[in-house]
Amino acid sequence: VIIKMRKLTLLFMTLILFNLSFAAEDTAFTFQGFSPVSPSVVRSTKRVKALGKSRVSYPMFFGRNGDVTKNMNKNMEKFISDYKSSRNKIYTVTSEIKGDNSSFVSVLFTVEEKDTKTGEKIKSYDGISFNVKDGKALKLKDVLVDGFENALTDAVNDKFRQFGLPQVDRFDAVSKKQNFYLDNDSLVLIYNQGEGTNFADGQVFIPFILTDLIGILR
Repeated sequence: VIIKMRKLTLLFMTLILFNLSFAAEDTAFTFQGFSPVSPSVVRSTKRVKALGKSRVSYPMFFGRNGDVTKNMNKNMEKFISDYKSSRNKIYTVTSEIKGDNSSFVSVLFTVEEKDTKTGEKIKSYDGISFNVKDGKALKLKDVLVDGFENALTDAVNDKFRQFGLPQVDRFDAVSKKQNFYLDNDSLVLIYNQGEGTNFADGQVFIPFILTDLIGILR
């Protein structure tokens, strides 16, 4: 009886460890089984926050899994803290949710930066995306496979040629902190003034339909 109980205990512990391991792995972001029309699993509400003299409009999240949305909101607060006014800079920031499904939520920010000394205003864009399984903010390396840089760089250069856009000197197609956002069916790289081209206002959005990135998507 004791031997049987020990075997049952070991089996029970093994099942627990397996389930814990599976649960931990299951939160990792992946596009496997992804559907761009899958329903959203979190909801949001707009909030406006004063950060010094800056004003930032951004979404706050809520849903069934409170731990996930708590983590999303914590990361969002950290993200917008970069736009607190300084002695010489004041920011006016608006936001728009671009991607929202059962895998991720992605937000695009429009940023107006005002120089308080000269009155000059500069517009730029910023993005943040979340894994809705754990609430973590996603970096480019989290949505693409290891070693994606060369393939993506070639694809970006092809896009610039297709659009007829001259590149800035020492153009870095895929930087370590590459700015991007996700639509439900595409990945969009953001290049602000001085980062991609000096043509027109210098703002460039380079879109890639997700199906065109099969092979480097996680």
